[in-house]
Amino acid sequence: MKEVRIRFVDPEKSTIHRIRNFGEDIWRSFREEKRVTINLEEIDRAQDQIAYLAHGAFLRRSLTEVHRLLKVHFMENEVVIETCSR
Repeated sequence: MKEVRIRFVDPEKSTIHRIRNFGEDIWRSFREEKRVTINLEEIDRAQDQIAYLAHGAFLRRSLTEVHRLLKVHFMENEVVIETCSR
């Protein structure tokens, strides 16, 4: 499994409400996907980052969806995305 962390680096632009709305959209996109583990309760408590786990083979596809949703929420220039093995 790979962990994906989406960190929001500009607290003035990336308000908690915008971060959580974005996170809920990610959760909706992945909730039926067996190759992703994402926790809605963690998203509802998010302050400055959203994290999820993805199987290695699905990592690239999940990141494509994350970038798509960042564009939908006009947040693509507000994040740093990090991945690491778990």
